[in-house]
Amino acid sequence: MDAQAIAELASSSRLAVLTNVRLIDGLGGPPVDQSYVALRDGKILSVGAASNAPATDLMLDGAGMTLLPGLIDAHAHLIYSGFSSLEAIDRCSIEMSTINAVLNAERVLRAGYTTIRDVGTIANVAVSVRDAIAEGKVPGPTVVASGPILCATASLGDTLPAHWQSSHGLGKLVDGPDEIRREIRLQIRAGVDNIKLAASGVEVGPYAWTWMTTFSEEEIRVAVEEAHRWGRTVAVHAQSYDSVRFALRAGADTIEHGTRMDDETIALFKRSGAVLVPTLSTLFSVLELGASLNLLPKQRDEMKVNEPLWIDSLKRARAAGIPIASGADLGNRYPQGSNAREIALLVRVGFEPMEALCAATSVAARALKRQDQIGSLEAGKRADLLLFDGDPLKDIESLQDLSRIALVIKNGRGVAGSFCPTSRLQ
Repeated sequence: MDAQAIAELASSSRLAVLTNVRLIDGLGGPPVDQSYVALRDGKILSVGAASNAPATDLMLDGAGMTLLPGLIDAHAHLIYSGFSSLEAIDRCSIEMSTINAVLNAERVLRAGYTTIRDVGTIANVAVSVRDAIAEGKVPGPTVVASGPILCATASLGDTLPAHWQSSHGLGKLVDGPDEIRREIRLQIRAGVDNIKLAASGVEVGPYAWTWMTTFSEEEIRVAVEEAHRWGRTVAVHAQSYDSVRFALRAGADTIEHGTRMDDETIALFKRSGAVLVPTLSTLFSVLELGASLNLLPKQRDEMKVNEPLWIDSLKRARAAGIPIASGADLGNRYPQGSNAREIALLVRVGFEPMEALCAATSVAARALKRQDQIGSLEAGKRADLLLFDGDPLKDIESLQDLSRIALVIKNGRGVAGSFCPTSRLQ
């Protein structure tokens, strides 16, 4: 592919046509060989058979490679950078957290991900990085930003000794409706797109186990009501039975993890319209790397208990037709930039490869409430594309091979890939 032509993609007002590609639309339709996608002004203008491609002097030959929508990670934490505990995250300074997030944003972009939802950060790092990327100051995907995670005392974000409290930790401790409302309003003033709640314990937390519910149903309802009143989405960390039920009854937009779900919960899920983000990388990274990384015994032991429950809950949700989005929750064990491992893990537990790709495209876009903008190769959608040298339907693991990522197009511009070697990271 002509490097000069790729460089000229930056002139968004010109009509550009990427032709001779095997197209996977992100909606689950069969792949279509000898296809084209026409781009202009950062949007997809048309899609169709290569023989019908519109004439232009900016024609890029895809050499028969696979063209997909830009991938979407619905559960990311850009500040995560090899921390072994929540306390280690809270000990990290705002300045170093920001540097980590900027570096990780570029790694994620180079992996073919053009959009991520950051569901928990220190201070206001996710919003700042989102804005820096949008202004072209640093490379990275489009970021849907959250602030610190809303947590009850003694729950997920309560990690430091009682006599030493941080004002900028990953979790913001709030107890009762009034504190919750005030913190949500403060985060909205700070510019967040999404509110994240921790409604259950977490395997890496020092006080609450994953089977414990740490917010009352009233507290979750108030949080969802307040966030929705301001037009923000709500993602709920929910690993206990009651935390999932409470969140669904309250109207949460996404359930993160969903470790424990029974028939009653699945029935609630079906009626709710919420999306499940199962984060299998959270589970398997601890099971596979817990010993070598010397993770906390509580974390390793609890994941062994959770494994059959987690996979059973996911299979129940899939069988019931609940929408399931890909979100990796990585960076501390599996490294940032290996986000496509989550897609492969979905296949490992029984998803069809096309189904798993949809989880990282159209269904993930639905989880972010941006399905009208991204997630599929359709006219009018944002021109976020991934040109891949291989067939992920035959070898889903190959999506993790960065050398096969030929071109990442974001907002109609070539930004990464072997045909567009602009990345600073090696």
